[in-house]
Amino acid sequence: MTLEELESLLAKVYGEAIRPKPLHLLAGLTDVRSGVSLAQAARKVGTTAGNLDKLVQAKDPVAHLLGKPAADHLEKEKKVRATIGQLIIGNLAEQVFEDNYRRTVGSRELSLEDDRSGGGDTDYLVRNGQGRQVFRLNIKFHGSQFRKAHDLVGLPPEDCFALATYKIHSALQKQEHEHLPYIFVIVGVPHLTGAVVGAAVSADVIEFATLARHSARFQGKRKVEDAIVRAISQRPADFGMAESLHSFLEKIRGAIWRVLSARRADALLREKLFERAYALRVRGFAMNYRGAELDMHFSISGDLHPLEEMLRILRDDGLHALSVYLERGTF
Repeated sequence: MTLEELESLLAKVYGEAIRPKPLHLLAGLTDVRSGVSLAQAARKVGTTAGNLDKLVQAKDPVAHLLGKPAADHLEKEKKVRATIGQLIIGNLAEQVFEDNYRRTVGSRELSLEDDRSGGGDTDYLVRNGQGRQVFRLNIKFHGSQFRKAHDLVGLPPEDCFALATYKIHSALQKQEHEHLPYIFVIVGVPHLTGAVVGAAVSADVIEFATLARHSARFQGKRKVEDAIVRAISQRPADFGMAESLHSFLEKIRGAIWRVLSARRADALLREKLFERAYALRVRGFAMNYRGAELDMHFSISGDLHPLEEMLRILRDDGLHALSVYLERGTF
């Protein structure tokens, strides 16, 4: 990647916003090359003259800032492409959920609040007319099918949804602590995976994201991926993705959305522990599948309920009725 290519990409991703370190030094490099003194340019970008001078003198400014591609760069790019693709899917799913919620509930008494910026395990909070929290929502998208689901957990691959057991435990703990129902909102489009969506992302975006993720100098690496996804979602045409993003969005709109309360997830986990959490039956699972999560597998058609039904109850019968259903684990 040349300096010009990097500058062009950064303009699309960040616009006029502040760029993360060490990319902020590029403004100082531009000033020095336009005749501004090294000391003045360094002060302007908040660094030392010596630090900026290293960039000015570098034969390859991009490599100086981000490092050179490693021997396994292509393999790293593959992983980053899948990650960015999955983040894009998540962003699109959240857009569709917001539309569904406001169209179905359509009530000022129950407002939907975006809670994604906190970096926690909640995507949305629902508040009542007094501004009090009434329940938490966590959006889950699944596109990959568990091919051995029938043999290992007794479910057809197309009817199987996996959820990490620690997430169920964490959600129920949060619910018990706050006395606030916690709901997983689930949508799936078969074979719409991070790798599939990531394949539509241009090579320069992936190269930049990969270098940033593995650079020793870069700060806020996850924020880079978030900035890329936000820019693509808001201005897909700038990245040549308007048509593909529209196609992905329509597939998610056409999918059946379902819900699973933390209470029901926990009850099913306890009832079907060894039947559906097959990792507990595998000798040496942790050793042979390092990095794999211990998942509970749910039947999409049998264990989950349509989101539309939950929202209808919320709209027609009110919050109290829905809260009873959630606490009992009906949903």
